[in-house]
Amino acid sequence: MDRTLFTPPMIETFRVCRRAYQLAFIPSSESAEVKSAGAVCKRFILKALAEINRGRLTTVHHIQKFLGLHWPADTINQEECVKAFLFTYKTLIKYISAPYRPEAAQVVGVSLKVRARIPHNRAYVEDTFDLILWHPKERRLELVDFHIHPLKALDQAWPSPSLLVKQFLADRLRVRWPFEKLTMTFCRVSPQGFTTAGVTADDLLYKAHWPSIVNTIEEMKSFESSPSHLTPACLCQRCAALARESALAERQRPARDNAQAVRERPARGAGPQVA
Repeated sequence: MDRTLFTPPMIETFRVCRRAYQLAFIPSSESAEVKSAGAVCKRFILKALAEINRGRLTTVHHIQKFLGLHWPADTINQEECVKAFLFTYKTLIKYISAPYRPEAAQVVGVSLKVRARIPHNRAYVEDTFDLILWHPKERRLELVDFHIHPLKALDQAWPSPSLLVKQFLADRLRVRWPFEKLTMTFCRVSPQGFTTAGVTADDLLYKAHWPSIVNTIEEMKSFESSPSHLTPACLCQRCAALARESALAERQRPARDNAQAVRERPARGAGPQVA
């Protein structure tokens, strides 16, 4: 299979465990439909944060209405649904009361998907910038990435694939915002508020480490499959998590199918009604 579009999570997972990459990102794998409660929760929070940062959600009432209209209750099992809902509600209420907005910063982009072709290579990288802030006095562009899990320590001497890809894609934004300095901020949101960790892009480090990203992508383009782990005890942390989510998704499938059938049955059988 020819694969030409790659994202930071794909690259990072491939580097850590190729079996986990196969399970999570190759459609033909047995767990293509795996959706953990954490993943569903994060996706919903990012969607709501985008609406807050666009200025469309500004009050607690707006948050409540947004949850009522869009909360994906059918995709999470009942045991986790209530906990996930409360976490999401408290997180959004806390953030809307004090959103991340440094002094003098201008919001110039929200949930902006950027894609670029790697020179001399039939491959593209893509990432979504959750929030883009422009600091005109400093001529600085700030890319903000939201998370719901604790932030990992940033080692600027050894930038992660996510940092390198963001720096590569940021050049596409230079025409609109001619920045002289690029910073990347990782913001963890929670019911207690938000915490941040940031790093300044370094051109020398980027040039030193970017070729390794290109080499990894070349391997990913030709990757077909990775042998399964021999025993459950051999599962790495990512494989084990994916295996648990896959088993949970299979157990939930009959209940979701039955619920969907119940919802659709009246619509298919409905006929003319007499007032």
